[in-house]
Amino acid sequence: MSARPSAAVVARAAEPAGLPGAAVLERGLEEAARLPADAIARIAIPAAVAPAAALWRLPGDAVLWEARDAEVAIAGVGVTAAASAGGAARFDDVAASGATVLARAVTIGDGPAPRLLGGFAFAPRGAAPANAWAGFGDAWFALPRWTYERRGQAAWLVLAIAPTEAREVRDARDARERARLHAELAAAVAALAEPLAVPRARAEATMDLPRERWTDAIEDIRGKIALGQCRKVVAARARKVELATPVDVAAVLAELGRRHPECTRFGVRRGSAAFVGATPERLIRRRGDEVDSEALAGSIARPPRATSSDDQALAQALLDSAKDRGEHDLVVRAIEQGLGPWCRELAMPAEPAVRTLRHVLHLHTPVHGRLFAPRHVLALAAALHPTPAVGGTPTASALAWIATHEPAARGWYAAPVGWFDATGDGELAVAIRSGLIDGATATLHAGAGIVRDSDAAAEWAETEVKLRALSGALGLEASTP
Repeated sequence: MSARPSAAVVARAAEPAGLPGAAVLERGLEEAARLPADAIARIAIPAAVAPAAALWRLPGDAVLWEARDAEVAIAGVGVTAAASAGGAARFDDVAASGATVLARAVTIGDGPAPRLLGGFAFAPRGAAPANAWAGFGDAWFALPRWTYERRGQAAWLVLAIAPTEAREVRDARDARERARLHAELAAAVAALAEPLAVPRARAEATMDLPRERWTDAIEDIRGKIALGQCRKVVAARARKVELATPVDVAAVLAELGRRHPECTRFGVRRGSAAFVGATPERLIRRRGDEVDSEALAGSIARPPRATSSDDQALAQALLDSAKDRGEHDLVVRAIEQGLGPWCRELAMPAEPAVRTLRHVLHLHTPVHGRLFAPRHVLALAAALHPTPAVGGTPTASALAWIATHEPAARGWYAAPVGWFDATGDGELAVAIRSGLIDGATATLHAGAGIVRDSDAAAEWAETEVKLRALSGALGLEASTP
């Protein structure tokens, strides 16, 4: 099940002599060879501090998580083990199969504990075989073959390997298998050391939802709200851009970090397609018996080169908006209802604050709780997803509208992405401000919450602002600050 670099990558790798971490790798292989056959050995090798996204230069399926608080950055390439599932029970199924994978993992050396990284489709069968999301499935989390993890000024490269492979390397009569592993390590070290260029993509063609279809969709939602069939529906649109040349996704991820350090950056690559973004919205984080979530709904555009006085005026306008306050309150109440049954304490401010981002200001309410008893982070995510911030309310009617009216499949857009460990701790973000990149094709997604007082033109303008997060990182808006 391991994914190894191609012969071309191995051929380009540096010679083992003087290779950083080679001695640690050798000692780790000796220990790994002595483990039971069904174990997964994780050999932790100290590494230099580098942009985690640079590891994505290596081929293979890949994952990335860079927390907005700069607490941790993780990138992985190749797959030693994975947990996947489909259908309505996918959260529970991934938690169960992921626990089996993590129970087999043994870390050799002073390195970070294992965790699985990945995500979910917005809805089951949202990544159907016939659409661009075909390789992603309903849910997929990976234990990478090579993981780069950085915490502050400490960093590691971790090789996840089967004991049988370690024994093959140890017992090989010639040096080819050992040389291959050294070459993999050298390729990873070289990828992390090479600078990442600023992306400068050029659009050859753009396909977008016609404005009149958007207007018709918004009016249809408002009509259903007037009839009492729903209170809010989040309408999303997708912009497909054909680029002059294929995209360096590693560079795009690094640029997202530079432009949006206050957001969590994420990436999942399956085959040639990569889903990437910089999201301001946490769905759930569990640390022992403590959980954190947040409501992020109600927004106003922030103009380029906004001053502090501009931001103050925009924040006040947002706080004074009855429409935005009502939309925000729907999300707060949904989080309270989702987490309340599992928490002995649940605390949140009585009034929202305003969170200022590069392109937009949001109403923001943090939610903190303490669990009655241990509960897997994926179970908590299942109790929350989709919140009214990305789906609507009531949930069933909103999701029915999305499934029947949105012209482009959401795939993993607006769904939970993140990580979990063997204890059930973990963190999942809401995959907004995101898009799917496949070679020279980029599909950018953005949505807007539609309530009774929504205006189609204003909501279109809001999605335009949200699309700037990824289009700017691609370099499509090089003139935008």
